[in-house]
Amino acid sequence: MLEASENRKVTRIAGRLSQDFDLERLRKIQERIAARVVIEDRVRKPTKRVAGFDVAYFDDEAIAASVTMDYERIQVIEEKTMKAKVSFPYISTFLGFREGPLIIRLARNLKIEPDVLLINSQGIAHPLFCGCASHVGVSVGKPTIGVAGTRLCGEYKDRPERVGDWAPLKYRERIVGAVLLSQQGSEPIFISVGHMIRLETAIKIVKHFTTIYRFPEPVRLAHELANKTRRKALI
Repeated sequence: MLEASENRKVTRIAGRLSQDFDLERLRKIQERIAARVVIEDRVRKPTKRVAGFDVAYFDDEAIAASVTMDYERIQVIEEKTMKAKVSFPYISTFLGFREGPLIIRLARNLKIEPDVLLINSQGIAHPLFCGCASHVGVSVGKPTIGVAGTRLCGEYKDRPERVGDWAPLKYRERIVGAVLLSQQGSEPIFISVGHMIRLETAIKIVKHFTTIYRFPEPVRLAHELANKTRRKALI
């Protein structure tokens, strides 16, 4: 976890650099964050609440949405959105600087504190082992999981064939994630450690919340909420 002063410094630098897009310096920030990622279980037991996050865009604004669900009942217990101007463009591997600040603000403003965050992005399955989920997890000091629909880096040998099966995703001779078949007839999803969790635990939580859809419910519902809010804003 970042110390409070270090956390503020990283956030301040990231915000300033997002204006001039000094990518080399941003990479160094990613390396610093990656060095602080904890790959061990620090998840509350029993896990009671899990929050999913996603972001939708319109014009020069972004809407971050969060849906928090009860772990055992798989029921929604809180929904929240937050809107902000987008100051950083989409640049592959730098999503943490585009979506991270808004997701972090939203996570810190939830009324019900979640035990685990599910972010629709990559965790350590990233060229510098610092996707948006790791960026968020280290910044808020919470167990965090990346759940993405596409692969950013890494290779896997055998595509899972049965629902619930998964294959390890490897990058630079390191297992950085899992390729999980969550729905028959769909493309697999990519799960990776964000922060303060083991891959096996991350897979277990994602599978627990996967019903008849490709994505786990907290992320799927956050995606729907973000886009519903976006449509209302466009009217």
